[in-house]
Amino acid sequence: MGNQDLDIRYDLYLSLEESVFGVKRKIEVPCLETCDSCSGTGAKSSSCIKSCTDCGGRGGVMRTQTTPFGMMSQVSTCSKCSGVGTIITDHCRTCGGSGTIRSNHAMEVVIPPGVDNGATVQLRGKGNINKKRGIAGDLFVILHINEKHGIWRDGHHLYSKINVDYTQAILGTVLKVETVEGLKDLHIPSGIQPGDTLKLPQKGVPDIRKPSVRGDHRFIVNILIPKGISDKERTLVKELASLRSNAKDHEIPFNNTGTSESNFDKKPKDHASKRGIRSVTTLWKSITKFLQRSQSRERFASATLDTPTLLWRSTKPDFSPAFSVILVCLVTCFLSFKRKTDKHATLQHRNCFPHSRT
Repeated sequence: MGNQDLDIRYDLYLSLEESVFGVKRKIEVPCLETCDSCSGTGAKSSSCIKSCTDCGGRGGVMRTQTTPFGMMSQVSTCSKCSGVGTIITDHCRTCGGSGTIRSNHAMEVVIPPGVDNGATVQLRGKGNINKKRGIAGDLFVILHINEKHGIWRDGHHLYSKINVDYTQAILGTVLKVETVEGLKDLHIPSGIQPGDTLKLPQKGVPDIRKPSVRGDHRFIVNILIPKGISDKERTLVKELASLRSNAKDHEIPFNNTGTSESNFDKKPKDHASKRGIRSVTTLWKSITKFLQRSQSRERFASATLDTPTLLWRSTKPDFSPAFSVILVCLVTCFLSFKRKTDKHATLQHRNCFPHSRT
């Protein structure tokens, strides 16, 4: 019997709570021990052990064959003694000639918190015992975690589904939920949506390598909408629907700054743009009239010139230095007037809509 033949497998079933918090379990493991009556020989006495006559006590038989390649020898297990080399003429009454007896060993197994389903706990020297060779095998405890109704595990987190009435989803409430530590209060915020996840921190499975680190217990929300309601409930729901419809009709869309688009984009903006257009138009008319007067004076002074020269002067007048100074002054006045107009429009907009600031 090899060392691996001395090992024992034992299946241990745990509850979900035991796998989360750990447990000490007392078990009885059936194992094989060397028979004390025959010391593992399987014979009634030492005189009942004879050497095998077929193999001469070697446990193997050599057979020689002639082949085209020459003489070939092959050693096979002796069929009479099964490779032991001895034959027992009278077997032990205690073990029946097997040399081992079956017994139950009581022991305590310590399961650490946070074990996974299918994990193995190895206990050295707790397997089958061979007293003749002075060795013992190991005990391998295979852990099986029983499922708990309504709770399942994924990694270090526990999950559950909870049903919330539609009125509770709207108003919010506190529900009693089942956890591995018993019933706990779970706060349901108002406006919860179907499929949302709520959690109780540090109510999951601890890390087996670092028990102080523990997962969460997460709850997936399912909103219960009744298929049938009473007349009074229907009336109340219709009133609620009417109130929400009226509220939506009176809502004013707001832009990103929180200002109404209808008031912000149309009235102040259009008013400022119209004032600016009127100012530009008036200034342009003044410049045009001034240029026309200047051109008329130049045409009168050059009446003796030929026609092509008059036409050229009418399209590209030769401005005097005084006229250039006047034009620069007009442009400067126009820019100053435009800045004042824009500043006035901005102040008026802020006074009309002070709530648009963020």
